[in-house]
Amino acid sequence: MPRQRRQKSGTDVYHVVSRGNNKQHMLAEDSDKRYYIGIMKKKAVKYNVEIYAYCVMSNHIHMIIKSDLKILSAYMKELNFDYAIYHNVKNGKCGHVFQGRFYSSCIETEAYLFSCIRYLHNNPVRAYIVSDILEYPYSSAGEYFSERHACISDHIFTIIRERFPNKKDFYEFHNIFDNQEFIDIEDEKSEYDFQRIKFILNEFIEERNIATVKIVKNVPLIRNQFVEKCMEETKMPRKKIENFLKMLEEST
Repeated sequence: MPRQRRQKSGTDVYHVVSRGNNKQHMLAEDSDKRYYIGIMKKKAVKYNVEIYAYCVMSNHIHMIIKSDLKILSAYMKELNFDYAIYHNVKNGKCGHVFQGRFYSSCIETEAYLFSCIRYLHNNPVRAYIVSDILEYPYSSAGEYFSERHACISDHIFTIIRERFPNKKDFYEFHNIFDNQEFIDIEDEKSEYDFQRIKFILNEFIEERNIATVKIVKNVPLIRNQFVEKCMEETKMPRKKIENFLKMLEEST
C-alpha cells in the first residue's frame, strides 16, 4: 500500500511525533534524552528550522516545528538516523529504532498552536512522571519559564506575548485541559490510562499495607475494592481497569 502523502501546512508549522519501534523505550535513560535534545538543537541550526516546543519521553518524542515541509522531512530523517546509530552502538544492537516515518499534523491557527504546546508540556504530567510541567527536565516548558532558551526559537516568544501578557498567565493556561484532538492521541491516551491505574495501585497497596500486586489481583474482595476506587476516580469501565490490573500483576 502506498504511503499517505503528507499534508502541507499553510503556516509551515507542524506537530511532529516519533515513536520507538514496537513501542520500545529507546530513550529510557536521562543521558539518552539529553543526547537526543543535543542532536535536535544541532540539526535545527544546520537545517534552519525553528523549534517551537518539544517533549522527549522514554518511548516517543513530540515537537512543534516551523519549517518548509521538504526541509522538515530531511531534518527529522537525519535527526532520528543519527540517534538510531548512537542507540544501537550504545546497546550493541542493530535494526530499526523508530517506528517507520515520523507522524506530522498541520497547525494552521494560533489557538491550535497554544493548545498543542500545552498538550506537549503536559505529557509527563498525564503519564504520572511529574506533578507539574516545570518538574520535567526534558521538555521545552523549562525554557518557556526561564531565561534559558537552549532549543526553542525566539520567534515563538513574540507569538506567546501577543496572547499572554505575562508568564504567570501562560503557566496557568497549562492547567486548563480541553478536548482538542491531536495526532496519535488514542494510542497515547491508552498509555496514560495505564499509568494512571498504576499510580492508583501503588497508593492503594501502600495505604493498606498489602504485600504484593498479586494479592490485589487474586483476592476477590480486595480486587473489587480496588476496581471500584479506580472507577470512581477515573470513570474508566471495569473491564479496562481489570485488564490493566492483570498487566501490572504479570509485570511484577
